[in-house]
Amino acid sequence: MSEDITQAVLITVNTNYDGVYGGEMLLNRALVASSKAGIRTATIVCQPHQREKIAALIDRVDHRLALHYDIIVLQPQETLGEAVVRVTAQWHGSFLLFATDLIVHPSFLTQARRYRSLDKPLVLAYQHVRVDNDQVTYDGALAEKFRAIFVDPHAFTKISLDISVPHSGTLDLGTVTSGDISPTVRTGIISSDIVVCHGSDLRGIAFSNCAELLQHWRDRQTLAVGFVENAWWLKVTGREQPAQLTAFFWKIAFKEISGEFSKLVNSKMSKPMTFLFVKLGFSPNAISILELLFFLFSSLFLLIPHYWAMIAFAFIWQFAAGVLDRCDGEVARIRNYESEAGGRFDMLIDDLRFALPFLFLTIACLREYALPTSYLVAATATTLWYGTAVICHSRFLRRAGYVSIQTMGQDFFKTQQGAWVKPYRRMQPFVKGDMRTLYLFLLTFLGRKYVLFWTLVVYAWLVGGSYFFTITKFRPPPARVPVGV
Repeated sequence: MSEDITQAVLITVNTNYDGVYGGEMLLNRALVASSKAGIRTATIVCQPHQREKIAALIDRVDHRLALHYDIIVLQPQETLGEAVVRVTAQWHGSFLLFATDLIVHPSFLTQARRYRSLDKPLVLAYQHVRVDNDQVTYDGALAEKFRAIFVDPHAFTKISLDISVPHSGTLDLGTVTSGDISPTVRTGIISSDIVVCHGSDLRGIAFSNCAELLQHWRDRQTLAVGFVENAWWLKVTGREQPAQLTAFFWKIAFKEISGEFSKLVNSKMSKPMTFLFVKLGFSPNAISILELLFFLFSSLFLLIPHYWAMIAFAFIWQFAAGVLDRCDGEVARIRNYESEAGGRFDMLIDDLRFALPFLFLTIACLREYALPTSYLVAATATTLWYGTAVICHSRFLRRAGYVSIQTMGQDFFKTQQGAWVKPYRRMQPFVKGDMRTLYLFLLTFLGRKYVLFWTLVVYAWLVGGSYFFTITKFRPPPARVPVGV
């Protein structure tokens, strides 16, 4: 088999499939993650009494799925193993098999589906992590943020393995000295309980859960291990502490490439709001629309010729631009709502954060200051320039395969060698989006609308020029990873 895996079996028998974590039920999280990772056919195996409930649950996320799914029930006196063999009997390729007692993210399944089970079934384990005498240890290759996954090692299935065995690529357990596969193992590697197998790997094996299946394969010395790194996944038992889950989801949500001011200040306010939005079931687009309404509402204060109105604009606008702007992305990452359409809608809202105040400032300056023609000409020319730049830049991003301007910016600088690059890198922390928002917020306290107007004129021409500069100079770096889920 030369192509990535496109089929999966999800087991809900004797699992907490309807537990809600990060605002989503575990089964729905698994289906959405599978869809985003490229799985195109999913079969859910369940008890007969679960079928209607599961169908109703999946209906809630059906619009987010780009896969076909079937719900298969256990027949009378049929074991789980027999049911899985029955539903996969006509499948010719390898498939993923896992129980829905996992918080699984597309980043994990994207790596998992690249493995192929040809002559042996394979279980996915986490690279750069091991358990040594009940203590989790890491090597330097594991990013700090992923350590939130392994706070409590006791819930994980471990595979006992000598510390000298290399933990990379694919490892045939039949060729190394290893023992049990269970949560009680004190020294070894951490299994995800997600397996890659072929229908023939399951025949003649009676099992009622994934743990029994893994042990059968291990006893027969027919099990291999594949390693996944730097991806989100968590085994859940229902006994996790709220603080542990909060830390796990916040690590998923936190955007590392944000500006420093946004990470140090805005994120402190966005964090509690993000978890509130998740709890209330808000989608990222709903938050973006709320953000847009705040931009519009705050901009209306610019039409009021009083200093207090400008201060009201400043605080409401900064809250929307600094805090709500983080919340929509954080909610998207926690709830697996990340998508190309959502990313482009977010970029549109980002453009409107300055466009709406500029529109209302133009009206206010025409009414309140002398030489109104100068404001009208400047506003018209600026709108045409910036609008053209945004349209061209959006088309460029789409052709280049980017959704995030920040990600494209990082790749852009990887390709640049000019003398201007080094000084600009030093200056970049002071001109990022979060800082530009802060500068406008602070300028508002001067109480001079014409200062804000001409500041936005200069801003629009500079940013528009940077868009055209990027379009002409950008060359994708050879190692760039295409935009994923």
